[in-house]
Parts: sequence; structure tokens; C-alpha cells
Amino acid sequence: MTKQTATATLIPNLLMILLAYFLISHYGNMVTKADLAFSVGYLVYIYVANVISFDSNKLQLSQYEKNNIPFEPMGKHSLGRGEFITEKSFLIYFIVSKIMGFLIPLILIFVGPSDIAIMLTPSLVVVIAQAVAEQSTGSFHDVLRILVPIGYSAYRLFGPCHSWALDSWILYSEKQATGQLAYTLNLGLAWVNLAFTAWNLFGFLLLRALPIYFDKEETPRVEMAYTLFPLPKKHKIKQ
Repeated sequence: MTKQTATATLIPNLLMILLAYFLISHYGNMVTKADLAFSVGYLVYIYVANVISFDSNKLQLSQYEKNNIPFEPMGKHSLGRGEFITEKSFLIYFIVSKIMGFLIPLILIFVGPSDIAIMLTPSLVVVIAQAVAEQSTGSFHDVLRILVPIGYSAYRLFGPCHSWALDSWILYSEKQATGQLAYTLNLGLAWVNLAFTAWNLFGFLLLRALPIYFDKEETPRVEMAYTLFPLPKKHKIKQ
């Protein structure tokens, strides 16, 4: 990652990490060790893979430099090589995902009952971890960049999001006699997030975004030295 890109993402990432720490310290009763291990460990895996298996993405970055192509991780080199970033439908999809998966849950944590806040926190922590991972891996190889949303979405779908949906129904059944709107909102929000995350993973990411990276010219394939081990061949990059 260039110094300019690193500086631009440093403050947002620090703020997100501080937010995650605050949520865990105040409402982290249901945040499991697996949630924390995956949130941090998967990002470490992506970093190690970029250095070892993809030689810090030198091949792709040198290709941009050779062809005098400015690297724009938030523009034409964003998810799907910038194919989606200018599409109105994708922008709406992106905004809705942030509202449903981050903004409303965060508001509900601060204004809703504590039992709802505790239930919401595990899913929100993984969302924050994904945001930090996406911001901090902008200059990584395309394979790893697309693996970030796929990996975090898969874990969230079958982990915190799944548990949130089931637990929200139990909590709603216990509290519906109180007539508090927050429990109804939590129930609906949980199941909407479960459905949205499932579609985002199995519909958009795997079937729509992933195939864009199959072009070997746009996404240069690193030659591996072994059949079963992801270790690249050692050779100099042609200028």
C-alpha cells in the first residue's frame, strides 16, 4: 500500500477499531472467542498470503506502473475493478447494506434495551472487522481483495448473523407482551440482515463479482513453484 493510501485509511480504521473495542467492552457478553479470533485472524491470513503467496502484489502493481495506470482502490480498482462503483443500482445496494448492517444496529445498541444491544454486538463487530480489512488491503492482489468480503460475509452469515436471527425470535416471544417496539424492530432487522447477507454472499459476491477477476491479463496470475503449496516462483519482474 502506498503511503498516501495508508494515510487516508489510517484514521477511519483507528476509529472503527475504537468503536469495536467500545462495543465489546460494554455489550460484548455474546461476542465469542471465535468471533474475535476470526475477525483478527482472517485479516492476518490475508496479509500473510499477500506477502508470501503473491509477493506483496508486486506483479500487478508493477503492471500498473509499466502501463502508467494510476492505482485507484476506491475508483476503477475498487470491488469488481470499478465496474460497479458508477452504477446507480450498486450504489443503492451499497448504501442499503451499510444502513441495515451497520447504522441501524449501531443506533439500536445505543437507544434500545441492553439485552438487544448485547444480541446485536457480535454481528456488528464482524461488520466493523470487514470494513477495516477492506480499507487496509486496497493494494493487495485481486484474489485476496475479493476474498475479504467473501470470507467475512460467510463467517457472519453462518455465525453471528444466524445466531442473532434465532435469538431475536426467542427474545421477541418473551418480550412481546411488553409492547416495546424495539423488540419487533430487532426481530425484523435480524432476519433482514440474514437474508441480505445470504444474497450478498451467494448471489452478488460469488456469482456476479468473482467472475470479473478470471481475466489473467487484468488480474495477473502468480506462477507457483509447487503443486500443493502456494509458494511463488522466484524471478525478477520484467520492467
